[in-house]
Amino acid sequence: MNRFTGPLELWFSGRTLRERRMLMVMAALLLATMVWLGGIRPVLAWRTAAADRAEAAAVMLAEARASVASLGPARPAAPPPAEGLEPLIRRTAGAAGLEVVTAMSPSGQLGFQLSRVRSGPLFAWLAALETDHRLTVCSLGVVGNADATLNVEGALTAGPCAG
Repeated sequence: MNRFTGPLELWFSGRTLRERRMLMVMAALLLATMVWLGGIRPVLAWRTAAADRAEAAAVMLAEARASVASLGPARPAAPPPAEGLEPLIRRTAGAAGLEVVTAMSPSGQLGFQLSRVRSGPLFAWLAALETDHRLTVCSLGVVGNADATLNVEGALTAGPCAG
């Protein structure tokens, strides 16, 4: 091993102090670049890909639950929630990690708005409202943002939608 490092040590010791310092800084920067490109960047890419796959799986799960619910026997209209429709919407949205703003819609149902929300949690929440709480989504307006999030407006009711 000394056979390989001997000439390198001799060459390095022949440099001036300034050149040695510059070579050490260059070696440190080269090492940092290799660690970044070989370790950190791939891990960040894997994390992003995993988040995308998780969101796609949440959307597929919501679609599957909605399909299964539509195959079952027709359920009678749900009675109004004991806690009230608006508290139910706020509680379930909070549990799903969504910040919802509620107001009366022009058609008379309970309206809701969400800003900058990811599609996976949004549609999973709406599917859960329809299947678990037997609420009806009467209207839904979705606008995509440049950062792959959505702005959503809609209306919900516990019974059938008004004409």
